Amino acid sequence: MPFGSRIQFYILRECLSGLALVLGILLIAILMIDVVEQLRTVGGDVSLSLFGALQLSLLKLPQIMEQTLPFALLVASMMAFTRLNRRSELSIIRASGISAWRFLAPVIVLGLVVGVITTTLINPISARLTESFEVTRAQILNKGRTAMAVSDTGVWLRQGDDTSQIVIHAQHVDQGGVVLRNVKMIEEERLYSGSQPTSDFAFARRIDAQRATLRDGFWQLENVIENIPNQPPERKANLAIPSSLDAVTLFDKFASPNTIGFWRLPRFISQTQSAGLDASRYRMRWHALMATPALFVAMALIGAVVCLRLQRMGGTSQLLAIGALAAIGLYFFTQFSTSLGATGAAPPIVAAWSPPLFVLFCTLAYIAYREDG
Repeated sequence: MPFGSRIQFYILRECLSGLALVLGILLIAILMIDVVEQLRTVGGDVSLSLFGALQLSLLKLPQIMEQTLPFALLVASMMAFTRLNRRSELSIIRASGISAWRFLAPVIVLGLVVGVITTTLINPISARLTESFEVTRAQILNKGRTAMAVSDTGVWLRQGDDTSQIVIHAQHVDQGGVVLRNVKMIEEERLYSGSQPTSDFAFARRIDAQRATLRDGFWQLENVIENIPNQPPERKANLAIPSSLDAVTLFDKFASPNTIGFWRLPRFISQTQSAGLDASRYRMRWHALMATPALFVAMALIGAVVCLRLQRMGGTSQLLAIGALAAIGLYFFTQFSTSLGATGAAPPIVAAWSPPLFVLFCTLAYIAYREDG
């Protein structure tokens, strides 16, 4: 193996060992904090054991890993190049005629590979487990039966209480979720054994309506056909159905982007748009996942670049502080840009790609200026 390739392999190994160490420490620390948080929040409302809190936190672990990986890459590259600098290995590498572009290549490759793995593998697992976390947490807290989903045929809702539940299907949604069109409602009532309620429900009635408007505490139905067992269909101009759903928060809570995996997002976006719902935050999430490799490369290069200065020249601590501040600035810039894209204030593709590409090109320009003049 050529000398340059051995050097690159050695640097890659140093970065990988640093990444494993940093990621392990961060995940354990955050997991312990999250267990305490689950005991405080969930355990404050219901009885929750330490094992139950740990199970909830483990369901969030892939999401925590996904969020901490950029900073783990930053710290790992800092550690690797600081060690090389402290042991004067960086001076030897430079003296052998190897340019910074060559010994920074392992960092770039590591950022790309980890970014692609995060987007295509870790994110789908994280999304599925995050969805399980939200369902499990809702079951533990014994929240009311409300759910929502979209499909090729439209929007599905479910509302319910201790005595009944209603499944609602609408072909289209207007006015941000306040108005449903071409609506079908299936109402079921809880069965009782004597005076004790059971876990079973029986069909009570079906309601077809041309339009349903969610008011404060009820659905206002128009042009209604009501079907009750053993009775002829009955047409009504209007009908009110009690509802515990909140028009303001219902669609905001629907299908958090974190619960939709990378591979499912394109189809989900298409279904959401066809149903008449705003898909801005899902498009933003998809573009943000696509830009993840660029973000990871930028973070890894920031960590490496600030450690390129030879230790004997001094100023290493200041450069490390500058690198940490740059990474934190990139993170907050990314979060702000994501908020703009999710609300539709900026095109999602611009909001997702601008922060990492800007910092990446600035870092590459700095390397070119320092190395090539």
